[in-house]
Amino acid sequence: MYGLVVKDSLEVGEAFIKVERFENHLKYRRSMKGDVKEAILDKNAVVETRPTYSLFYPSFITGYILVAFSKPVVLSPKSSLRIQLQLPVDLALYAYSGDFYQLIDLVPLHSNYKYALYGPVISSVEAAGYIARLVKAEPVAEDTVEPLERHCLTRVLIVNKTQDFANVSKILLDAKPLKIFYIPGTWKCYTQDIKMVLNSSEHASVLYEEKPCKECTELEEPEEFKGLLRTLSTEMLWGY
Repeated sequence: MYGLVVKDSLEVGEAFIKVERFENHLKYRRSMKGDVKEAILDKNAVVETRPTYSLFYPSFITGYILVAFSKPVVLSPKSSLRIQLQLPVDLALYAYSGDFYQLIDLVPLHSNYKYALYGPVISSVEAAGYIARLVKAEPVAEDTVEPLERHCLTRVLIVNKTQDFANVSKILLDAKPLKIFYIPGTWKCYTQDIKMVLNSSEHASVLYEEKPCKECTELEEPEEFKGLLRTLSTEMLWGY
C-alpha cells in the first residue's frame, strides 16, 4: 500500500523488502530476481512506500511520457469527450525524518520499459521533438473506472476546437508539471486532471488542471525534477 511505514517486511510482486531496527540504526534490504539493494539509516528515519513516475528505471532519461492509445478516440467538429487512462507507476521507498525525505530505493513494477521519439526524423543523424517513455493504454469513456494496481488513473478531457473530425491516437505528457496523488493505506493512485485541446489537425495543447480527489495526498517532488523548468502546458506540434 502507498503511504505505508515499513516496520518489518513487505512483498510487492517479485520484490521482498525487509527493514530491521537496531538500537541506533535501521537496516534496509530489498531482493528481487537475484538483485539486492541495501542501505543503513539512522534511528530517526522511517521507511515509507510511495507511487512514482515510471521514468527512473533503470535510469532517468526523460521527463516525457508518450501514451499510445490501444484504439483511437474520434471526435466530431467542435465537440468534447472525457476519457480515462491507466498510466503505469513504479514503487518508491523513501526515508523520512520530519519534513525531510530521501529516495533510497526504486522497485520496478513492469516488465517492459521502452522509449520513442515524438517528432520528425530530419536525417539519419538528426531529429526534432522529444524522447519519451512509451506506454500503451486503453482509453475508457466511463466515469466509474477505478485505478488498477500498479497504475495511476488519469482523466483527460479532449476538446476538439477544429471544424473537422479529429482522430486522437496518443497524448504527450510532461511529468514535471504532472502531479501524482495517492490515497494512503490503499493502492489507489491518480494524476491531476488533464485537458487536451485540439487546435488544428496537427497541433494540440495539453494542460494540467485540477486535483483529482479531496482525500488524495500529493506525491513529493522527485529529486530529478528539482530545479527544472516547469511549463503550464505541453505543445504537441507533430500530430496526435
